[in-house]
Amino acid sequence: MSEPLQAKRYIGIDLGTTFCAMAYVDAHGTPVTIPNAEGSLTTPSVVFFEPSGQVTVGADARAAAVKHPQLVIECVKREMGERFYNREIQGRKLPPPAISALILKKLKQDAEAKLGPIDGAVITVPAYFDEGRRQATLAAGEIAGLEVLDILNEPTAASLAFAYRDIKRKSDGQDDVMRLADENNKSRIAVVYDLGGGTFDVTVLRIEGNNLTVLATDGDVQLGGKDWDTKLLNASAAAFKAKHQIDPRADEHVFQQMLVAAEDCKRALSARDKARMTITFANKPVNIEVTRDQFEDLTADLLYRTESRIIRVMEASGLSWHQVDDVLTVGGSTRMPQVLKMLERVTDQKPNTSLAPDEVVAHGAAIHAAITQLKRYQKQQQTLQAARTKPMAQAVSEMKIADDNDVLPMVDVDPNADTAANNGIAPHSGGASTATTIAIDSEGSTITEAIIEDANPSEQYDANDATDVLRAIQTRNVNAHGLGVIMTQSDKTKVNSVIVPSNTLLPTSVTRRYGTAVANQTSVSIVVVEGEADNPDQCIPIGKCTIKNLPWGLRKGSTIYVTFSYDNSGRLDVKAIEATSGISANTAIDRTNAMNSVEIGQAKETVKKTTVS
Repeated sequence: MSEPLQAKRYIGIDLGTTFCAMAYVDAHGTPVTIPNAEGSLTTPSVVFFEPSGQVTVGADARAAAVKHPQLVIECVKREMGERFYNREIQGRKLPPPAISALILKKLKQDAEAKLGPIDGAVITVPAYFDEGRRQATLAAGEIAGLEVLDILNEPTAASLAFAYRDIKRKSDGQDDVMRLADENNKSRIAVVYDLGGGTFDVTVLRIEGNNLTVLATDGDVQLGGKDWDTKLLNASAAAFKAKHQIDPRADEHVFQQMLVAAEDCKRALSARDKARMTITFANKPVNIEVTRDQFEDLTADLLYRTESRIIRVMEASGLSWHQVDDVLTVGGSTRMPQVLKMLERVTDQKPNTSLAPDEVVAHGAAIHAAITQLKRYQKQQQTLQAARTKPMAQAVSEMKIADDNDVLPMVDVDPNADTAANNGIAPHSGGASTATTIAIDSEGSTITEAIIEDANPSEQYDANDATDVLRAIQTRNVNAHGLGVIMTQSDKTKVNSVIVPSNTLLPTSVTRRYGTAVANQTSVSIVVVEGEADNPDQCIPIGKCTIKNLPWGLRKGSTIYVTFSYDNSGRLDVKAIEATSGISANTAIDRTNAMNSVEIGQAKETVKKTTVS
């Protein structure tokens, strides 16, 4: 007989542009930040490729950047989705997921030193990350030897941690029971302003009972605290050049020193009105005094970029500011006074700064991991229990299946989204309009309630403590970017036919009907693009799938059904089917910049053999 099923341990990881954090949910249902091997609650997202072949991640790697700038990689998160990092390291071109995997390996090692074996994690990403960047994050987790339980949007994670913390205790005559909210209370609207080291998101959410629903999201994956640092660096370099007629940025080592000095100056200006930057280049020192007012004037354009996104996301949500109950600040860069002043001016309310900006996203990810992990364990237990009531041969068979397939879905896919027929589509052979919407199935999907057992058979959650609140939590996200296909019109011009508009509630499955372009067409290529502009050239191509070997004799305009299925994590599955023959496309999207399975496998072996400290 198979061995009893063992629950696995999962953690939450905030894989940040400049700093990472990780957390787990303890036996009392409390999210706890996991310190790294150096005892810090955050780990710099910096990788140092030492000449010896060893890799160092974190604070020591950051310090090495001054002496060995050519061997150090920072802010790799900004390049997720690209084929290779922007420069070679030791003569090699490295894919960003492989670099991120080294950071994840360090985090995994440090977590295991505190908790024991770690099987996987929920990894957070900016809400505005597109599909390619999300897939790259999944690849990074796989290369690092982690099962990626889910990809969770950072503002959603922060809101989950906020709502979970802000629980109410109700006496039922026996023990207190924890709830996210009283069922009789009105829903609360929260706006999450998330300004990290390298990315920015703003998200509007509704918290109603134990349901957390994203209403709208916006952001900029190339905007964060590093841009404030760069403004200071460039201004100080200009001052140095004005005095000595040489540019200190020309020296890589001095440039790294200036980066550190700029970040230190920025942090100091969050606490006081003046700070100094010292630059020494070619034996010429310059002390530059910076006031907070000067710094805020210098970076006003960056702050306005976030303000414009706030206005836009509120318009997309259809809400006004008087309907907003909480404005939550997340990310280390929200410590800057100019951010809080702007938010108070725009929202007409004082921002809620009670969350630990560097830890809250990891806490939310850990809560999400606990919910999903415990549900899986419960399902495995149910499978075993059912097997015990069957004949021995059948029971052994089913138990083995459960052992081999313990990766269970978090979301129950809407059965109405599985096939064209189930979507109410009657297949036919021709005469279809090339842009007729046949069925949209968006809000019908349901999330299976998580029934809580213990995360580890040796650790019991306190009764009437975490169990009820974790069991009931449900989250729903929206997609940040519109998704469509390139369609050829009757006049031969090409347009973007949007299938899933931005801010559509997830999970969703949308099917549209198109027609073949010419008679006797033997294959159809479905080019998937991201963006909502009509002109495909203004959109980002993210992949394609192709139906091959179509039957001979198809009329022009013969029906092709295209289905986009988008899950709660923002991951996309594309299916296409020719109506008369039933021939369908490969569901995998061929992403130009993505690592293929062979490359991922090779990178996984390399990272496994690499010593990371």
